[in-house]
Amino acid sequence: MSFTACRSFSTTTFTPYTRFFGRNDAYESTGLGLSSSRLRTTLNRIQESLVDVEVAGENVGSLAPGEERKEKVPSPHLSHLVVLTESNTLYGLSQRVVATESLVFLAEQFEFLQTHLDSVMPAAKKPFLQQFYSQTVSTASELRKPIYWIVAAKAIDYEQLLQLMANVKWDVKEIMSQHNVYVDALLKEFERFNKKLSDLSKHVRIPLPVSNILWEHCIRLANRTLVEGYANVKKCSNEGRALMQLDFQQFLMKLEKLTDIRPIPDKEFVETYIKAYYLTENDMERWIKEHREYSTKQLTNLVNVCLGSHINKKARQKLLAAIDDMDRPKR
Repeated sequence: MSFTACRSFSTTTFTPYTRFFGRNDAYESTGLGLSSSRLRTTLNRIQESLVDVEVAGENVGSLAPGEERKEKVPSPHLSHLVVLTESNTLYGLSQRVVATESLVFLAEQFEFLQTHLDSVMPAAKKPFLQQFYSQTVSTASELRKPIYWIVAAKAIDYEQLLQLMANVKWDVKEIMSQHNVYVDALLKEFERFNKKLSDLSKHVRIPLPVSNILWEHCIRLANRTLVEGYANVKKCSNEGRALMQLDFQQFLMKLEKLTDIRPIPDKEFVETYIKAYYLTENDMERWIKEHREYSTKQLTNLVNVCLGSHINKKARQKLLAAIDDMDRPKR
């Protein structure tokens, strides 16, 4: 009975991830560590050993033998009643919360039962029990990060932010005292997100860890979009760089009134990038080597726009070649 319960929990762990995130979803490749290597290894192991994945007709010959397949459960399917595409429901957040937090709760109960299960488990099955706790139960809460990421990725209109930033004139000649409209538009997006989250919590309780993860995801995506917007700038004066700082400080000031999340995720990611606009040629070369978290495009923009006419063609090519030669895994 205890062995069966462990197997059932393992397949239950596999289901929310595949139904609410997707094993091959594009967000897996963001480089932000949504799924730890330990979680991916656990999910792969569960799929290979416990899930009878449906195979197309032409691959029937490759199916596992009958006895082996008896030990497996059918691949899970999401009910057609569950809609994950509506913005008003924050893309099925209620269903995601019920599925994911139920699993986290079950993991907590298994933690309480560990001593008892160890005492009744046959000696031959004890290695399985140890693996179950170290690799499956301990990873249950890690499912929150990728599953709720999908909501955060769709809840804020990041594409609109990039479009508004593209309309800003950054090669201004005077120090500006007024921030740009894209900041207000982004803050309105966060206000709408906050209201939707509050409205949903009246029907389904949103645990604090879930709320925090959602806010962290949204803020991190917004800040990375800001850097991408700055990396799209073709011309920028010293006054324009000061305007970037003004805009970001305005965003932070208003954002901190909407959320208790501290520190603000990826705040330094934006500030460090803006400050890099002030670097000299020698400082830039060292800075590039020290900041692997930025993309090739973002670094190239700093060389072309930041240094621009201040360095000769040979020096610029040297910096660009250094960027191209570096292997830069995304953070």
